[in-house]
Amino acid sequence: MIRPVLVLFLFVAPLALAAPREVDPPRRGEGRAVIVRSVNALTDVEQAGLQAEGLTIKHALPGGRYLARMTDGADVTGDARIISIEPLTAEKKLHPSAVRMAARGRAMADVNVVFHRDVTFDEAREAVLAAGGAMDVFAMKYLPSQRLEARIPTSSLQALAEDERVFTIAAQRRLKIAVDNASTAALSRVTELYSAPYGLTGAGVALSLFELAEGQASHVEFGGRMTLASTTSGGTSGDRRHATHVAGTMAATGVRPDAKGMAPRATVHQFCVPVSGANTCKGNFLSLKENNLKPLGVVADNNSWGYIWGWEDGGVPLWNAGDYEWGAYDLELTAPLDEISIEQGVLFVHSSGNDGAVPIAVRADPWQAHRHVDEDGFAIDGQTFCVSQNGSGTDCPASCNGKPNPCELQLHHPLTPYDTVGTTASAKNVIAVGAVDSSLNIIGFSSRGPAKDGRVKPDVVARGSNVLSSVPTDSYTALNGTSMAAPAVTGMAALLAEQWRRTFANANPSPTQLKALFIAGAEDLGNPGPDYTFGFGLVNAKKSVDLIRADGATGLHIRNFTFAEGQQQSFEAPLIVDATQNLRVVLNWADPAIPYLGGDIFFAEKALVNDLDLHVIDPAGNVQRPYVLNVATPTAAATKGVNTIDNIEMVEIPNATPGVYRVIASGTRVTEGPQDAVIVSTVRGPRPCRDTFEALSTNSPEGAFGNIVSGALLAGGLCAAGDVDYFKFVATKTGTTAVTVTTGDTSLRVTVTGNGISRTQDIAAYSTATLNANVNSIPNTITVKIEPLGALGLEPQYTISATYPELRAPKRRSSRK
Repeated sequence: MIRPVLVLFLFVAPLALAAPREVDPPRRGEGRAVIVRSVNALTDVEQAGLQAEGLTIKHALPGGRYLARMTDGADVTGDARIISIEPLTAEKKLHPSAVRMAARGRAMADVNVVFHRDVTFDEAREAVLAAGGAMDVFAMKYLPSQRLEARIPTSSLQALAEDERVFTIAAQRRLKIAVDNASTAALSRVTELYSAPYGLTGAGVALSLFELAEGQASHVEFGGRMTLASTTSGGTSGDRRHATHVAGTMAATGVRPDAKGMAPRATVHQFCVPVSGANTCKGNFLSLKENNLKPLGVVADNNSWGYIWGWEDGGVPLWNAGDYEWGAYDLELTAPLDEISIEQGVLFVHSSGNDGAVPIAVRADPWQAHRHVDEDGFAIDGQTFCVSQNGSGTDCPASCNGKPNPCELQLHHPLTPYDTVGTTASAKNVIAVGAVDSSLNIIGFSSRGPAKDGRVKPDVVARGSNVLSSVPTDSYTALNGTSMAAPAVTGMAALLAEQWRRTFANANPSPTQLKALFIAGAEDLGNPGPDYTFGFGLVNAKKSVDLIRADGATGLHIRNFTFAEGQQQSFEAPLIVDATQNLRVVLNWADPAIPYLGGDIFFAEKALVNDLDLHVIDPAGNVQRPYVLNVATPTAAATKGVNTIDNIEMVEIPNATPGVYRVIASGTRVTEGPQDAVIVSTVRGPRPCRDTFEALSTNSPEGAFGNIVSGALLAGGLCAAGDVDYFKFVATKTGTTAVTVTTGDTSLRVTVTGNGISRTQDIAAYSTATLNANVNSIPNTITVKIEPLGALGLEPQYTISATYPELRAPKRRSSRK
């Protein structure tokens, strides 16, 4: 995976700040900023009532809280809906990272300043300048999430935090960047989608990717379908190879068949990730996502990179610390990704990370020698750290690798390989992809969950081992990494989008719908249900596409809902299980982005804003609950219960018996709503018949539809088990008759009978066959019988045409006088 490297500051010293006090002056007559805790999520009516009393709710905060403004003299202390109200002080606004930066004693501090949502950009600039700060003179608008990057005098941080316009302040992090399919297509059932009846290639679908250097857009595998949308000159040859390889996995044409991409006719737009001193990328990568993807019609955006926390290999391995950033939800990276995904309607696909294994050099050394970074993120010269073998901290040798060696009690991050998912991959609304090999084993380097608050990560896995794809110049190579797994999912998203357009009148699927379809169709691996190694399982593009086709825009498999606080929703028609099968029901919603305040416990608060809940009532009246994982025991199998952590829930009933199932979803706590959501079911329900001739004929030769016109192509279908279709035509001339049938996903038996004619042929799914017969007796009424050969598939459609000899009336010339 490409890994932008985040260097963290290890030195922590107390910062002498003034005693906490309320910030002033109040804004726009609405009063001072306060933090409100309520008994339940506040409805619009309740918020209006509180506003009349002088308390205006602004938006949600972690932990079920609200940011609000309270006018002087307002008194809601007796309101039963309110648990507590506390002022938003400067102490609460300053993140620990900003405090640590100020403690270094430097004159200036590089910080991220997040402003309240009702503060204009000009007002924000004024606040920075008033604190003696500076910012990019070319900046004309906020970065995502109402954020500005600024350089502030350290002595002015307190004053800036006291400004009523400021929501929170955190240190800017020093970000360095480094880079982290034919077999992939077969493993995830993509290959079948290229053939009838699917014929999917990603044609007309736009994808994007962010990389560290320019890929070879002129590569023979792209045929002009790849464009470099922003300057990414510079970078290493490895970066350029990585970018070309990732793009090829997404969309290579297949000039070399075993390097064919997932969506061989999709359009690819490459953007850049800025790397300090390494390339000439212009612009913040989040701003590039926010401003450029929607105008291009991008459906899915690939990100095979992440930030290095923990180990950095090479020579004596380097421990960067910052393992608390793995799986974290923060204001600088994850919150903006969630916000942009919702606003722009783009599915962000991220590699989960390659931090699942401790470097070999550390594991092979009996003293596990390694280096540390200083507060500026650079390796400390002249010092090597060793790890005690007996746990005493006193048994290390005097020197390790020829350098003094402080003796540590245990190796860093004992949870490895768990709790190592990258920060960007930990956003709520992205789909994070881990890597498996061709035998469906997790690859050692693949980062595993959970997210810090216990959410399921990664979401899915795909092949990331020995993946062959394009590289400069017009060449090919095989690479390993979660970087190779993520673009496979991005390319598959183009195939799902193409099928969605066919089924839903040329509309694009939302990121929420795409993610739900991937998870509903995934093949479970590892422990039953989701886990922190494989997520919900191996992506299966065919199963996901089949769910779209089976729904047919009827709402029987895919339903969109909108939830208010306490509102309950269900499918209009119950789910009908007609044969014992595995039943999955998936609920997914794009949860609002949420910022953390400096006073919050670092990354410990739940990132979930709106809590929706799903359950299914089986034919016996039992309530079937969704899967739940325990963050404290990452290797344990999922249990069933009420999920209050994830914004995707799945109820799975293995070997569901025939009968009627009811799907119920509730807006348990909709703190910031209304909340849109999608529910995807894998069971075949009571869908409407799609056979044009069902009402025009009966299931008997006497009721056969006809006479059908010689050479005409008719589309039919089988509506239910036991359904049989009949057609007829009359041959009025001797000769040869031919009946051609093309099947969908259901095998058919076709029988042709007439005077002196009897032909029967079984036709496999997705196949075409022609039954020929000689007509020796005329006139001859010929009947065609079409019946299912085994169980009906999801799309038991077919086409039929017949050519036969017939006498035609002589043509007459028209004349006029």
